[in-house]
Amino acid sequence: MSSIKLFGKESNPELDALRQKVAQLNAEARDKFDDPQWRRERAQEMTETIYEGFQHENLLSIMAEVENLPFDGRSFVKEVRGLKAFWVARGGHIEASTLNADVMEITRDTVGFHVTEFEEKMETNFAETSATLVDLAIQRMDAAVNQRVFGLFQAAIPSSSPYYVSGTSVSLAALNSALTAVRDASRTREVTIVGRPTMTEQIMDELLGSSYNGSDFLPATNEEMVQRGLLGTYRGASIISLVNYLDENEEPFVPGNEMYVIANDASKFAFWGGMKSKEYMEDDNWYWHYIGKKDFGGVVHRPDRVRRIVDTSLSA
Repeated sequence: MSSIKLFGKESNPELDALRQKVAQLNAEARDKFDDPQWRRERAQEMTETIYEGFQHENLLSIMAEVENLPFDGRSFVKEVRGLKAFWVARGGHIEASTLNADVMEITRDTVGFHVTEFEEKMETNFAETSATLVDLAIQRMDAAVNQRVFGLFQAAIPSSSPYYVSGTSVSLAALNSALTAVRDASRTREVTIVGRPTMTEQIMDELLGSSYNGSDFLPATNEEMVQRGLLGTYRGASIISLVNYLDENEEPFVPGNEMYVIANDASKFAFWGGMKSKEYMEDDNWYWHYIGKKDFGGVVHRPDRVRRIVDTSLSA
């Protein structure tokens, strides 16, 4: 039988159980926060949660080739060309072909975070403080990777590029032309349309407007993918709406006036190893430190399989 609280409202068993767990964790932190082994174990749990959340949130694998490597692994982009086929008379001599391989190794950098907090705050409210840290770390890591990815696309397709498309709005005609060109250049023909809502919703307005019958648009039905930003598919291309993550200065990581049509074989990105972390207390002060990092790198090696669409009527 449910317990009765103020104003005759019934208690929520799940909420009560969660509150009890929070209270137990906070009590445990008050008793054991000075124990380095306890802090290391809690930090490892936080790191695993951040890594799982980051893997869930990041949409890179939908729009590019992604490789997950051990920490000492190496990632390459390799294209082989030169093989020819010849028509000859029956029994005739077939000429030999010379194969040429272009190989480029992807270099890696490290993305990470380092936070400090008062020891007393961690001791008295460990559950809420650590949960906030985990949520923010997932967002920041995801945003930092997206910033690097779109920075590479911008560098590969400057305003002088033939693959740069600009106008005062986004039209279906321009989008259709970009889709056709990118899919024609691609070998996999797997194409993604990606941008912030300021751009993707222009497309949705066109697709769902009265002047278009919507025959080429299929709305997403997978709830998890919808939550991650997949709106649906148009002419076989996934439409992804990115979260407008802001940096520490409240500046957007991804411009609000740009949208990309990307074949997944236009670029390649790699992650090395899992997420590593450490925590420590300052010997001469009252601050707790938590550091996390992960290695990442990538390259846009086929810009002809990308179109960068810019709406000049909007600010970045």
